[in-house]
Parts: sequence; C-alpha cells; structure tokens
Amino acid sequence: MMKKYFNFAFLSAIALVGTLGFTACSSTDDTVAEESKTPGDVGAKGEVTTQFVFNVSNGSSSTTRMSGAATQASTDLAANDFRGIENCFIMCFNQTNDNQYLATTATADKSFDMSRVIAAKSLDSDHSRRVLEMSLPLNTNTMLFYGKAINDNTVVDYKSKFGYLDNYNVTNDLSTTYFQLGRRLTATDKGKFQAVQKLLAAVLSCIINTNRGTAAVAADDVPDTGIPAYGFALEADYMPSMLWSAYNTVDADGNPLSPANTTPTAARPLEIKLFKVYKEMTSIQDAELRNASGVALLRTTKDLWTIVNSVRCATPTNKEEALAKYMAHLIDLELRKYFTATVPVNGGAVDGVAIKAASDLISELATDAYWPTTTAGAKPDGATFSHITAYTSDDFAQFPSQFALPQGATHIKFDDTKKTFYYVENYNTSAVGGTTFTVDDYYYPAELCYFGNSPIRVSDAEHVVAQYPENVTSWNTEGSWSSDWALGHVQSTTRSVAMKNDINYGTALLETTVGYNTLTLKDNNKAIQQRDYGVTTEEDKEIYIYDNSFKLVSIIIGDQWPKVGWNFLPITTGDANYRKGYIYDNQITNGGVIPASTSTTSQSNYTLMFDNYQDMRSTDATNKQSKVYVALELQNNTGRDFFGKDNLITNGSNFYLIGELDPSTKTGPVLPTYHALPPYDATAYGDATKTVPRVFIQDHVTKANFKIGVNALKNAYLTVPDLRSSSVTLGLSVDVTWETGLDFNVIIGGE
Repeated sequence: MMKKYFNFAFLSAIALVGTLGFTACSSTDDTVAEESKTPGDVGAKGEVTTQFVFNVSNGSSSTTRMSGAATQASTDLAANDFRGIENCFIMCFNQTNDNQYLATTATADKSFDMSRVIAAKSLDSDHSRRVLEMSLPLNTNTMLFYGKAINDNTVVDYKSKFGYLDNYNVTNDLSTTYFQLGRRLTATDKGKFQAVQKLLAAVLSCIINTNRGTAAVAADDVPDTGIPAYGFALEADYMPSMLWSAYNTVDADGNPLSPANTTPTAARPLEIKLFKVYKEMTSIQDAELRNASGVALLRTTKDLWTIVNSVRCATPTNKEEALAKYMAHLIDLELRKYFTATVPVNGGAVDGVAIKAASDLISELATDAYWPTTTAGAKPDGATFSHITAYTSDDFAQFPSQFALPQGATHIKFDDTKKTFYYVENYNTSAVGGTTFTVDDYYYPAELCYFGNSPIRVSDAEHVVAQYPENVTSWNTEGSWSSDWALGHVQSTTRSVAMKNDINYGTALLETTVGYNTLTLKDNNKAIQQRDYGVTTEEDKEIYIYDNSFKLVSIIIGDQWPKVGWNFLPITTGDANYRKGYIYDNQITNGGVIPASTSTTSQSNYTLMFDNYQDMRSTDATNKQSKVYVALELQNNTGRDFFGKDNLITNGSNFYLIGELDPSTKTGPVLPTYHALPPYDATAYGDATKTVPRVFIQDHVTKANFKIGVNALKNAYLTVPDLRSSSVTLGLSVDVTWETGLDFNVIIGGE
C-alpha cells in the first residue's frame, strides 16, 4: 500500500488560534510579537487577533528521505534526525468559497515571514507544538505554508549532503514565487573547467601527431635500433615527413599496411602495434561517448605508453620494424614532456603514470613542434589557460570531481581532418539527443522543503494549548476536534484558526537499491571485435561477481526541470538557461557496497527531487507523463577490463548503466486522505489529474529496485549519455508497481 508521507518530520498541521504581525526569530523556537493585542480585537486593517499553534510529528512509521540524518529517514523523532524548519512563510487568501484549495496563482492578502520557527533536534514524538500570536485578515479561508529544513553549512560538501537551491523565492504574488535547483558548475568554475579540457586536449593532440620531422635524422638522435643496417638512409626522400598517423593505413580488406615504403606492403608485427594503438586512440564512433576524465586519461596513457614502450625496446628484424621502433622512440620522448612514469628499459609495462603540473604542460606546449598547425590552426596559448596555472598533478588526476561533477561528465572526440582531440560540451554533437546538453545542466539534489495548501477550520472559542490535537493521527481524526470547530473563514468573532489539512513535504523522493539478478555477467567483447577488426571468432567475456566487484558511486537522474513554481510543479517556459537537466547525487550509503547475492541488495539511497508533473492535456487526452532515465554510476573493481556498449571499461574506472522509469502503464496513486496533491483544483478532491501517475510525486517516495542482469555490461556507457533522450541504450527491464509512490523493480540487461 502506498505510504502517504515521506517519514516523520512533516507538519501535521498549523493551528491558527490568533494572529499578530511578528518579527522574524532565528535563535529561539518561539516568535516574538511586534505588539500586544487582546485576542479577538479587530484592528483598523480588518484583522482579528488570535493565537497560532503548529504541530510537527512523526505521523507514521514510513521511511523516507535522501541519505540518513540529512534526509530525516529515521522512523522515530527521538532519533534526533529532525533538522528544524526555517525560511518559513504563512500566507492568507480570501477565496470565493470556503473549504477550497488554492488552485492558481494569486496575491496573498497578508503574509508572515517567520524565518526559523523551530530549531533542529528540538522535537520528540509526543511534544512537537509551538505557540505564536498573529493577526489574520477577515474572510481568510485558505492558507499556504512554506518552509525548508535547516542546513549545516559547516559540513564539508554540505550542498551535496543536504541538497541545495540557488533560489528559494517566496513572495506575496505567487506568480513570482519559485524554487530553483542549485547548479553544480558555477560561472567562475566553468572557466577553469573549460581551460582544463582545452589543455588536456592540446596535450593529447601533440602526442598523437608525433612525426619524424622534415630533416634528416641526426646521428645522436637515433637510438640503438639497427636502422642503418636495414637501409633507412635509402628511404631519405620518402621517410622524413612520416606521421604516426601513417600507420593507420589499411588495404581493401581492412588489414594494416606498412608506411615505410612508397609502395604499401603488409604491415610488420611492430608496425601493427603502432597501428592498433593509434586506431584505439582516434577511432571514436559517431555516437560513442569517450571518457576523458583524469582517471580515464591516466589509464589510457598507461596503456598507450606500455604498447609504445614494447615497440621501443624490441629488436627489429627488418627495415619496416626498425622504423616503427624509431617512431616509438619519438612517441616516448613526447610522452615524457607531459607525463612522469616508471618506464622499464626491457619493454615491460609502464607504471606510476602521472600528468605534470599545469605550468609544465603550458611551457612544453608553447614550444611543441608536433601541434598540427597546417590543419588545426594556431595552438592555444598561455592566456587560454590563465585560470589554471596553479593546477597540480593531483588536480588533473581528480578532474572533474573538483567541480562537483561525475567522472563521466567529460566527453572527448577526435577531429580526423584537423588531427586534434577536443572535449565535447554540447552532447548533441555526438548524436546522443536533441536539445543541447552541457555540463551546465548538472544540479544538486533539492533541499528538504515543506508545503501546505489548505482550507481552514475556525472556532469562536478560545482554546488552550492542550486542547489542540497533538500529532498527525489525532489531527486527522474528526473526533479529536470539539463541536465548536467548523470549516469556514475568519470572522470578527473568530478566536481560533487551524489549517484543515496536513503540511507535508514540498519535494519528492527517489529511493534506490541495487542488486544482482545473476552472479555471472557477459560483456560486449564479441560485438566490439567484429566492429573494429572484423573478427567473428571472438566470444563475450564472462565476468564473475564477488563481494565489492562493483561499487555504487552515484545516481544521476534525468528529465528534471530545475525551476518549480508556487505549487512545486515545473516551470517549463521562460528562462532558456534552465532547461531540463540532471540531478547528480553522490551521497551514497554504506560506501556503495553491493552484496554479491541475488537475494539481497545495497542499502537504500535517497535523493530529493521535485515533482515532475507536466500538464499535457492540451495535446494528450490521457495526460500521459514523461519517462525518466536514471544512470547508476558504478566502479569496476572486478580486477578485469571488459567491453561495454562502445568501448573498453578498465579495472578501477567508472561506468554507467541506464534505466527507464515509465509511469504510462500504471494507474494513479491512491489519493492521500488529509491533503491534496498538485495540480490543485478549488474543490476538495475533485480533480482527476491528482491521480495521474508521474515518476516523482510531491510528498511521495518513488522506489527503484535496480537489478544487474546477465547482459547489463553490453549496455554500459563510459560517460553519461543524454538522459533526456530516448536514443540512449537501455540496460534495464522495468516492472512498475505502486507502493510508496512509484515502485520500479529494474533488471539491468534482462533476465
């Protein structure tokens, strides 16, 4: 059965038994009145003085919220997870009829800015009320409440831990009230981010354009290769201008050719090594997403250098191999300009690869003759990298995590015409989606917000604090209210006012778990070998799952409108800079452990979202709601490399599995009994749109149970694809049921 609420820390209701205008209070639990009036006095402004009481309660034993204490996921207020409520506003409206919700934007007759109404860890399940004095306008019959949990800004990475809003903007005019997710990449950081990308791309471009040059080889520049003995000098008219890219030539059947002769011949073994590593570096498929984070760059360089070193240290058996050995020597010298490493002289595997500091990279790049000026134009100069001159080796190794972005937020391509690498900021250039997607579109999770939209109860009797219902259960039980209470509006005789319905969370919640459907997985080796080399005899590798084989690193949710209005529903028009984006949640419970079991899963992870309802009735009579794509960022700790959808996923690197959450085949949720869901209509529960099943619903938990299936790795991405697009390749089959909100049981890669 669906759980109506998140968990414990929602306002069971606000009891308004009096009003005065009051000043904000941030250091105490009780707000101090601006002036003293006798309850029942009607002032010159047509307001009646009453007493204001609100109640916060655990309400039920449901579990909810982002991760641990930060999300108030405890089932017991005594656990002291309650984070308090601040930025509170109460707004009064006079609608045509009593017992109505506010359904459209309006201007409040009066609003109260209460700042902090209750401190953190100050409630328990039995005593959760506060008493204030306020003055309400006559004829008030509907009230709104806004508030949000108190964040501890002293906590490291508090924005990721608690969620973050760039704007929490509440005004008397609800048409200008809005809430906006916090962008992860600030304007200042974006310049640094782009400078890192350009520098790393320039470095890779120079390396890939290594060549023999245009002059005869100096005697002291020739390693002990045996080149003269194989007649290298006889090819002086042809060889001086040879590029590394010359080893990328193939015959009609796709077999590599030797570039060492004016008439191409079949490539020799050492030449084939240079051919393969060049091809792997530069042959990026049109729709392929190639990761170029610091982690990926260092691993790629290690693999590249290891192959080059094996050629550099080999003993050639002919002229063609002697030239390949010399080319490897030049590539090795170029790599040493920009990286440090342990490079064995016996041709063994290179280890300990690290990129040099920015100052070294910039200095070397300035004089590097391998930049392809004739095709790519002028190389970037030092001014291009002024943002990052102080960057260290560690800064590059961590890129882009220092910008609060996932490892897969970087995306590199190769321009075969210009012979240069470049980082892609517009994901549409790789045919992965429609509207432009960039790193600007990553957001923090939402903050824990509170919202109430309710008609009111009124009474002409004065009530002492003990006479008000104390918790959610009693508040929502009609028998708890004495006979002098009635649904209505504020009159001159009114002494007590209470919101009829509960105040609940303004945000939605995604709960995810991850497990295995099988402990033997298959990768995509067969398809990749056939695609790249025409080999049809290869089979998929089997990957055996043990404890800690895969670690859950983050959860990335697409289809998020970052700006919502007064009712916490998406604003889909207006500011073009705030189009659909991703919520990136890297606060993973229990270290991201996924048990090696088909019967148990990871611990639950909680991500705060906004309701993603879209009014589609003008074009779709069924009001069909959007699908949502979710990426699990996983770390490969199997001890093995494996092939994903398009490329090799090395041991220790991160990859992404995509799931589709589709609400279209489901009926709507059971309506909560004591509060309405947006979108609102004026009457109590008359609008059928409240039951429209969308993936994320205000004050509800959407549960996604991901299972990694036998063929999941065939659909593993190396970077994050455009999660707003139906062109992504899914590794998930989804069984949707309604329990706590939408409950998605997801098997990755099929049974």
